[in-house]
Amino acid sequence: MISTRAIAYGCAGLLIAACAAPLPATENFQSALALFNRAKDLPGFTDYVSVFVRSQSAQHLDKNSGCYEKNVGQRVSLILIVDRSGRITDSYSDSKAAKAKCFKAAYKGVQMPIPPFSPFPVQLAMR
Repeated sequence: MISTRAIAYGCAGLLIAACAAPLPATENFQSALALFNRAKDLPGFTDYVSVFVRSQSAQHLDKNSGCYEKNVGQRVSLILIVDRSGRITDSYSDSKAAKAKCFKAAYKGVQMPIPPFSPFPVQLAMR
């Protein structure tokens, strides 16, 4: 016979597992945007984005890439996917222009601070 305590621990374990379940992987910009829209209200999201931006600025990722010189004046939206170790594993853009391809390549594989959950989507707008 299973005790009430064992059932309670089992239910608590399922609840914790459900809350810690990773967000689904993304296949394209629209699915990455949907992932971003689901993640932006989760605890720790805003704080991590601030940390991410400071790290990006300290590394001069955008400035050193040379990407701003491509398609001058064109706005490019990026969604970067940060894994649990802090590495940018995927990058998606709303454009196929040279500037978008350049920024995607410049960020992919870069080490950032460890996020509070993963995959962690970060949205950037570059002009």
